[in-house]
Amino acid sequence: MPNFHTQTLKPLSYPCTYKETTFSYEAHSKRGNKLVMASMQGEHLLIRIHQKEDGNLLVKGDKVTRPTQASFLQKVLIDFRDVSEAKEIYSNIEPKNFLEVKHSPYLKEIDFFANHFDVKGEIWIEIGFGSGRHLLHQAKKNPHIQFIGLEIHKPSIEQVLKQCELQSIENILVVDYDARLFMEFLPSNVVGRIFVHFPVPWDKKPHRRVFSAAFIEEALRVLHVKGTLELRTDSPLYFEFTFAQMMQLSRADVHVKKNAELEITSKYEDRWRKMEKDIYDVILTNEVASEPISKPDTLHFDMDVDFRKIRDTFKDELLRGEGFFVHFEELFEIDEQSGLIRLSFGANERNEKCYIAIQKGQVSYLPDAILATKSNRAAHTLIKEWFHGICD
Repeated sequence: MPNFHTQTLKPLSYPCTYKETTFSYEAHSKRGNKLVMASMQGEHLLIRIHQKEDGNLLVKGDKVTRPTQASFLQKVLIDFRDVSEAKEIYSNIEPKNFLEVKHSPYLKEIDFFANHFDVKGEIWIEIGFGSGRHLLHQAKKNPHIQFIGLEIHKPSIEQVLKQCELQSIENILVVDYDARLFMEFLPSNVVGRIFVHFPVPWDKKPHRRVFSAAFIEEALRVLHVKGTLELRTDSPLYFEFTFAQMMQLSRADVHVKKNAELEITSKYEDRWRKMEKDIYDVILTNEVASEPISKPDTLHFDMDVDFRKIRDTFKDELLRGEGFFVHFEELFEIDEQSGLIRLSFGANERNEKCYIAIQKGQVSYLPDAILATKSNRAAHTLIKEWFHGICD
């Protein structure tokens, strides 16, 4: 991730604008961590400043608010370095990577799929597309299909976005989001194929796998009749786990293949074939049309809070409900009336990481597009109860 090390930073007078970046405020925690809110071309992100044991400062993008396109973060860090007159000790920021900083038309935020995505034809989805070989091949071969690629590895996303532009591939949309949550934003019966090729097997932590009973149920809902959910893996344990999950369905059309040849292979599959590892395919075909559903809306606060009371009583705290949790991790103070709370919440096996921003009594999520899935809504209710318990 882009970052630089420095001995000192000149204090800024907030808000301030330098070149293309506006720096709105600085927040600090009792642990000695600092955050700086920055924005450029509509992208809002936090810069994290961490003091190392040798006394030097590490400056980088905060993971929670880090933009998918690294060029934005690199440019913001360069502007922050220059306006704060930092003397770099080390940097991995490469100016050549952001000579032209612009939003890719192929990259979409989750809010787009929740509120603006217009389904005009058949959709195919690839979850965890990695290098993008298979996704790009399928999109070029099937120009009439709308492809959605889900990936959380940002260098892989950058690579596919670049190839879409270089090869003029216009039927791919890329989203940086948890696939298990993403499925809830698609209408029923609109997807023809869902590819999950070589996911992380998580053999020691099976609860972190993409496949689960809930994921399969949601996949069957979005698939049209005769649509398929397709796993390809080199892990015998993942293959057995997925097959067992599908066999728990009351009705299932499942096909299994071993060492089947595809038109295109990933670099990982090429490596494993050289090692003579077996490759397993499990293909589930949907047989039933599903009822339409309403899309989840976004979560909002309709309350005022006293930041001073929250600051004075705040502690690292984990709260649990039935199938969900809320973890209040760290509080950052901007001024007497404003601050940020870093937290994670949601389902036990998949969760959101974000901040709660408190500005003169007003409360909001940061990033603000926290969607009202079942587990998120339950956690949101618990968060509001936590605020009431402190402020009432």
